[in-house]
Formats: sequence, C-alpha cells, structure tokens
Amino acid sequence: MHIRWLLLSTIAALSTAASATAASDEGQVRDAQIRDAMSAAPPAVAANAAVIIHDKDGHRIVARQGSNGWTCHAAALRRDPGDDPLPKPACFDANGLAFMQAFMAGHAPDPNRPGYSYMLQGGSGWSNIDPMAAKLAPGRRDFIRIPPHVMILSAKIANESGLPLHETDPDTSKPFVMFGGTPFALMIIPVK
Repeated sequence: MHIRWLLLSTIAALSTAASATAASDEGQVRDAQIRDAMSAAPPAVAANAAVIIHDKDGHRIVARQGSNGWTCHAAALRRDPGDDPLPKPACFDANGLAFMQAFMAGHAPDPNRPGYSYMLQGGSGWSNIDPMAAKLAPGRRDFIRIPPHVMILSAKIANESGLPLHETDPDTSKPFVMFGGTPFALMIIPVK
C-alpha cells in the first residue's frame, strides 16, 4: 500500500510539475511577445501603448490595455509559407490601426485620416507595388527588406508626396512609397 501511495504521489507531483512548466513556458512566451511588441516603438510611446500578442493558435489577444492611443503588435507567429517573409512588430496610432484594419479587410482606408506607425525592428514585404501579394512575383528572387522606419499610412499623402509611385525595387535606405497609386499607398521613412 505504501508503494502504491508513493507511486501515485510521484505521478501527481510530476503532473503538477509538468503543468507548472507548461504555464511557465507560456508565461515566458507571453513576456517575450510583449517585449517584442514594445520594441516596435520608442520607449516613451511603447510604455503606455496597448499591446497585442498571439496565443498558441495564432489568435490575437490583448495582453495590456493602453492609455496613449497607440497599439503595439507583436510579430505574427509564422504559420505557413504565405506569411510575411520576416514578421516584425509594429506600433500604430488610432488612425494607423484603422488603416491597417481596412487594409486587412480589403477595404480602402479613409484617405482623410492619416495614420502613423513605428517599426523600429524593420520589416519586409513580398512586393512594393502589389498590396495583396502573398508570395514573390515570378522572376523575383527576394522580398523587400525594410530597415527600421516610421510609416505615414495615407494614400493621399503617399500618392501626392512626389516620390516615385511604382518602384518594384525601391532604395529602402531613403524615404519611399509602398503600394503607390493604390488606395493602400503609404510612405516609409527609414530612421537609421
């Protein structure tokens, strides 16, 4: 009887330890995603921004409410080859977030509400001219690599900026327009 009790106690302890380890691992992943999201913006902005992270199934969840009108998103968890080639964190003001929500839904963002975003870890894209591209265009060897930057999310501002609108291979070391001539046009301004 004593051995059976000892065996059951050991199994229960191991089960509890495994659950604690899983919870600890989930907590570490959550903390890492929060740090990742906050790394998108300057500390003065990130400190009071809402933070969006991803659960283990890739769903977005609010990890922290904000008080300054900015929302920082952790880099998307890579799920399949159609994902952004180098997912990076981003932080948006309210209009920037509305721009991105319209973009993701395939609707033209409001051209009279310019938004702003920080991507201080850089970013990437499959195309500089096709906002709906989910893979490289035929004949293209690499995706667009973008250094740390701020974005002005406004087709009106981007399309009227005087910068070239249809560059397939922009010089990403200087300001450029992404998705020029479309309702999803935005300006990218490198910060380094």
